[in-house]
Amino acid sequence: MPLPVAHLTHLALPTELLFNILAHVLAHSVHMVVVSPHDVEWHLGAHHTLSAVCFVFREIVRGISAKAFQFPGEDSEGLAPHVHNHLTALRALGAAIRHPDPAPSLASTLAISALDPAAPQLVQCYSLYITTVYLRTQAARSTPAVYTSTTAAIVAAVRTLAKVLYTHVKPRGAAAVLSAATADEAALSALGGAVVGRCGVLAGVLDELAAQQDSALALAFEHDEEPAQDAEAPKTKVEHAIRDIAAATPTSAHSSAPLPITHSLPLRQRRQRDADPLLLPAWLAQLPDVAATLQRLCAMAPALIGDDARRF
Repeated sequence: MPLPVAHLTHLALPTELLFNILAHVLAHSVHMVVVSPHDVEWHLGAHHTLSAVCFVFREIVRGISAKAFQFPGEDSEGLAPHVHNHLTALRALGAAIRHPDPAPSLASTLAISALDPAAPQLVQCYSLYITTVYLRTQAARSTPAVYTSTTAAIVAAVRTLAKVLYTHVKPRGAAAVLSAATADEAALSALGGAVVGRCGVLAGVLDELAAQQDSALALAFEHDEEPAQDAEAPKTKVEHAIRDIAAATPTSAHSSAPLPITHSLPLRQRRQRDADPLLLPAWLAQLPDVAATLQRLCAMAPALIGDDARRF
């Protein structure tokens, strides 16, 4: 049952608080338009829907959208189409990360940045964000060297977003979700780069261990003896490499689900000390040479691996 009109005044929120709430609601809708694989009709029309709630909502939402999308006109009637057009453009750009090309080409990569330079700063920020996510997901299908160099490019792009573009997005609340998503993207890139790098070190140690095992086997065959089992030095290096991988992997990354791109990820929690270092989440195991290196470790040095880790 609706409340009497006389009681509505007691439910009024301070204008500043209501402004921040609505700015974050709009920020969430903009982000969902870009990354959500599901129907986003409500998010595309969030400006219009919120404006229709009441006079106070309409005035606040119009003020937020006019600044966030840099509406050039004075006619408030043209604001809703202006916002909708930019959201539609972002939806099209976001297809690059919602449905990544299984066989990417140079043309598909460049198409992400095909944006009007006069577009609002918020839209340009999202264009750069989409590019960084696209680069990371495509680099994951390449080689460790390409992935490492791409990670460096992503870090540079994130710095640009954080230090340059975000300072021009007004109000700041309109970029709140994008800011958190970009911080997570930086954390994901750093985590992926660390794991790929440490697996590269581990691969080198396994090469050393394999060479030592082959040498011992050849020597034993030559003298018709049992092969010597003295491989403490490379095994120690293997143990160090495993601990390095464990140290680089936070607890919250341990999931069998694919890497989500629609929500902020709590990557700041560190992994538990007793967590098995080889129980990597699916998305980390899919990075260049990671799964192959760990599977090779399981085959070559099973004594160094716990029972739970063998399930990897």
